[in-house]
Amino acid sequence: MNTKKKRVFSMAVCILFLFVTFASLFYIIKEENHNCTGEDCPICANIHQAEQTLRNLGAGMVIHATVNPVLFMFVLAIAGQAFVVSNTSLVSQKVRLNN
Repeated sequence: MNTKKKRVFSMAVCILFLFVTFASLFYIIKEENHNCTGEDCPICANIHQAEQTLRNLGAGMVIHATVNPVLFMFVLAIAGQAFVVSNTSLVSQKVRLNN
C-alpha cells in the first residue's frame, strides 16, 4: 500500500473507533433510567453489550500503551548497536592533507 492509502485507512479506523466509543457512551446515558420490563429486558441487554464494548476498547488501549513503548525501546537498543557513528576524522587519524 502506498502512503496515501495507509493514511486514509488509519483515519477511517480512528473515526470508527471514536464513533463506536461515543455511540456506546451516549446510549448508556440515554437509557440509564428506562422502564425495565423484567429479567429479559432488551434495553438492559443492549446496555450490557455497550458496557462490554467500552471495556474491551479500554483494555486494548492499556495493552498497546504499555507494550509498544517497551518494544520500541528494545528495537532502538538493538539498532543502536548497528548504527554506532564513529568519532573519527581525518585530523584524529593524523592524515596529511596536501594541496
